Amino acid sequence: MKKTILLAVSGSIAFYKAYELISLFKKEKIRVKVLLSQGLLKFANKISFEALADEILCEENENWESKKNHIDFSKDCDLVLFAPASVNSINKLALGIADNLFIQTLIACNKPLIITPAANTNMYHHFSTQNSLKLLQKNKALIIPPISKVLACKDEGVGALAEVEDIFNITKRELFRKKFWLDKSVVISGGGTREKIDDVRCISNFSSGKMAKSIADAFYFLGSKVIFLSSIDFKTPYEIYKFENSKDLKALLEKFCESDFLIMAAAVSDFIPRFQKGKIKKNQFSKGLDLHLKLNEDLLKNINFKGKKIGFKMEFDTENAIENAKKSLVEKNLNLVCLNILNKKNTFGSDQNEFYFISKDACEKSGLKDKKELAFDLVNWCEKL
Repeated sequence: MKKTILLAVSGSIAFYKAYELISLFKKEKIRVKVLLSQGLLKFANKISFEALADEILCEENENWESKKNHIDFSKDCDLVLFAPASVNSINKLALGIADNLFIQTLIACNKPLIITPAANTNMYHHFSTQNSLKLLQKNKALIIPPISKVLACKDEGVGALAEVEDIFNITKRELFRKKFWLDKSVVISGGGTREKIDDVRCISNFSSGKMAKSIADAFYFLGSKVIFLSSIDFKTPYEIYKFENSKDLKALLEKFCESDFLIMAAAVSDFIPRFQKGKIKKNQFSKGLDLHLKLNEDLLKNINFKGKKIGFKMEFDTENAIENAKKSLVEKNLNLVCLNILNKKNTFGSDQNEFYFISKDACEKSGLKDKKELAFDLVNWCEKL
């Protein structure tokens, strides 16, 4: 079901960041209606917002014969994002001073509200502003606090609008969260392990970690507590725990073994070399270096995990892949296996993937999809386990 937000933009010098927010929401196919204050129209022309948003409302185009009025405009919205929020509008909204179309519309809208203040440091810290924010928060508004930096007025301190990407992520989470996931903790592992040969060389694999990141994002946006274990660096709105080798990963898995779900997407090396401290000199081995590899522990099979376990299996052998995945389901005591058969269209590092979702009762092919879309398919399977 398509979501709609009402983006309320007040007269703050940070107004231009509203354009970035609209763009981010539109890329996610979220419908954006924009409410403009008279203060904002001193900085910008409404035409610039008309070019980006699905609909806009301001005092210039108010019309009671259509739905462009303070009562009807927000009725089809799922959430209100007040960004940026000026001190004047924050204080008027908190006290119910509905002396203009902008505040009237916000008061008439009975939907979840997110407020992102942007103001001069002294104005933000003033007791009236702080009292208003506390009152709004007490009445279930979510406040995304401003950050500290050099402001447009050249003062330095708290007051700058929060980072656009942070506002977007928090808003998207509020918009899409599902009751089922709000009290669930989910561990997702991703990326390949690096097993040291010496202090400069290692055995690893080509895993990009992209699929795991998409899965972690999906669980986060649906409201879960996400515990992301990754060997790859990503910028995330949730905490990321880094590992390098299978020993590091095992320690992290044991630390979070009381969680509700484990999504084991990490590509753990099947073999471990004998480690030699320092750097092995190539002139020591005129005929080449022979590596002694021992079989690695099966972390997913051996982990004493409290909740549901979802494993990933990568195969090239199309003939036996499904049967091998079904064996893994039993041998590793898994609730679900995501089978990934590599081919020309489905390769390491691509932005698309294809799974066979295999449980004890079902085997279903996803078809080739964007990894973000596929991640939500996995979440849906997890809900049914």
